[in-house]
Amino acid sequence: MNIGFLLCSSPESQDGFTVGRLAGGLLSAGHSVSLFLMDDGVYHATRTAAATPGYSALGLTRLVEQGARVALCAVTARARGLGEAELDPRVECSSQYELSQMVKDADRFLAFGEA
Repeated sequence: MNIGFLLCSSPESQDGFTVGRLAGGLLSAGHSVSLFLMDDGVYHATRTAAATPGYSALGLTRLVEQGARVALCAVTARARGLGEAELDPRVECSSQYELSQMVKDADRFLAFGEA
C-alpha cells in the first residue's frame, strides 16, 4: 500500500513525532511512504533537525534510510530563508504539483498541521 503524508507543523509540534512513528511503522511493515513538507513543516528538513532525535523529532534521517520519499515545498522553504545550504540533500525541493501527484498516487493520504 502507498501511504502519503503532508506535514505542515514545525518541529516544536507533536505532529512530527506522530508522523515519524506512523511512517516508520508503515515502512517496517513493507508499505511505501511519501512525505511532503510544507509551511513550517519545511523546518523538519534542515540539516540539524533531520538528524536530531527527540520527542517532537520527525526522524527524517531514519525515514529516508528506511526508504521513504521526502519532498518539500520549495516556495515555502525560500520564504522562510531556507536554501540548499540549510536543507538535508536527501530531501527533494518540489512544488504543489508534486504534492498533487503524491495525493493522486496514494492509497491513503494523511495531513498534519494547518495547511
